Amino acid sequence: MSAHDDSISLRSPRIYGSVLAATVATILASAIGLIPLGTSAFVILMVAVVVTGIPHGAIDHVVAAELYGLSASFRDQAKFYGFYLALMAVYGALWFVLPAWCLAAFLLMTMYHFGQADLAYWELPPVQARTAYLSRGLLLMGLPIAAFPEIVDPIFFAIGGIHIADWAILSGAPATTLAAIVGQHALVLGGLALASRVDVPTKGGREAVNLAVLSALFIFVHPLVAFAVYFGLWHSLGHILELIRFFRTEGGDVTTLSAFYQKAALYTVVSFVGLGALYAATQSFGLQDQMIALLFILISIMTLPHMIIVERLYQQRDDVAPVTG
Repeated sequence: MSAHDDSISLRSPRIYGSVLAATVATILASAIGLIPLGTSAFVILMVAVVVTGIPHGAIDHVVAAELYGLSASFRDQAKFYGFYLALMAVYGALWFVLPAWCLAAFLLMTMYHFGQADLAYWELPPVQARTAYLSRGLLLMGLPIAAFPEIVDPIFFAIGGIHIADWAILSGAPATTLAAIVGQHALVLGGLALASRVDVPTKGGREAVNLAVLSALFIFVHPLVAFAVYFGLWHSLGHILELIRFFRTEGGDVTTLSAFYQKAALYTVVSFVGLGALYAATQSFGLQDQMIALLFILISIMTLPHMIIVERLYQQRDDVAPVTG
C-alpha cells in the first residue's frame, strides 16, 4: 500500500464527508437549541475522550517499538515506559508548582500538535510548516476562548488560576478578536499556498472549507461540545486512521480499526475507569469545573510524550509522506 494512499485517512472523501456532515449537523443543532448545555456538554466531551481521544494515544508503545526498533525484552520496554512515565511525572509535578506556566505550555503544545495533525499533508518546508501549524492551532484554541470567555474563564481559573474574562482584548471588542483570529489563519494559508505551490484547487479548497466549518463550530457551539467534536472526530479519529495506514505501509498487525481498538483496549479501559472515578468524586461535591480542569491537565500530561513520538513519526516518514497525528 502506498504511503500516499488517502483511502485510510481523514482525507478519504467518504470519511471526510462524514466528519464534515457531523460537524455541520452539530452547528445547526446548536443554532436551533437542540444541544443542551451544562452537565450534558461535559458528558459529550467525556464520550469523545473515551471513544477516540484516549485510544488515539493508547498504542504509543507499539508505534515507538516500530520507530525506535524496540524489542519485547524487559530492557527495551523499560526504556520506553521509563521515558514516557518520567516525562509525565515531571510535567505533572510542575502543574502543582507553576500552574499558569504549565497552562501556557499546554496551550502552545496543543496549538502545534493540532495544527500539525491538520496540515502536515500539505508537505510544506519546515519553517513554513510550523508557521501553518501554529496559525491553525491559534484558530482552534483562540476561537472558543474569544467566543465564550464566560464559560472558559472558570475552567482556566481552576486549571491555572487565570481569569481570562479580565482580558481587555476579550471584553472590549470580541467580534474584532474573532475576526482577527480567523483572518490571520486565512492569510497564512493563502500566503503559504501561493508561496509553496500547494495544490490550490484540491488542498487549498479543502482547507477553505475546513476554515469555514471549524470557525463556525468554535464560534457558535458550546466550547466543550465544539472541542469534543474536533478532538474526537477531526484529531483523534484522524490519527487512528493514519496509524492504521502507517502500519499497513511499514508492516505490523494494526491494519484494521478492530485491530487498533484491540491493541488500545487495555489502556483505554484503565483510563476510562480512572476518569469515571474522578467524575464520581467531583460530582459528589458539585465540582464540575474542577473535574474539567483535571481532565485537561491529564490530557496535557499525556500530550507531551505523545507529541514526541508523533514528531519522530513525521521525521522518519518525511522522505515518503507525512503522517497526521
